[in-house]
Amino acid sequence: MHPSHTPEDAIIHIVPWKDPLIEHNGYSIDDPYIEMFWLPVLGPTATWLVRRLAGGLQREPEGYAVDMVDLARGIGVNYTPGRHNPFARALSRCTMFGAAQQIAIQPHRTLAVRTVLPQLPLRHIARLPHPLRIAHHDWVHMEPSSETSELSNA
Repeated sequence: MHPSHTPEDAIIHIVPWKDPLIEHNGYSIDDPYIEMFWLPVLGPTATWLVRRLAGGLQREPEGYAVDMVDLARGIGVNYTPGRHNPFARALSRCTMFGAAQQIAIQPHRTLAVRTVLPQLPLRHIARLPHPLRIAHHDWVHMEPSSETSELSNA
């Protein structure tokens, strides 16, 4: 529940963004893959923001309301109304890159948030620094499968 002194326009409602295909094949928001490969695309503030929002969904899977002032302070930035502040830019990046989507403005501002992100799209992989492109290739092609593990244990 949000404090009574918080203006209604500083409250955002968070709901899960369900996508069975991505949830089955993607990476949990707290997986090291997110920090290694999504962070350079989303940026650090947006990465922390989506992790916080998704973490709230782990505690309240049906959704919850959050005070954006408190949320912003919790990830180390200030919140001011408008679009020209670090928090608003991070929120925009989350939607721009598909980690979240705004699904309603009225009666309440509502954001659907992924708790699992897909493998980084090729267009973003191509923009990673060369060492990270190599690391990404190794990550997705060298992960041990259950068959490999079973053979090595035989």
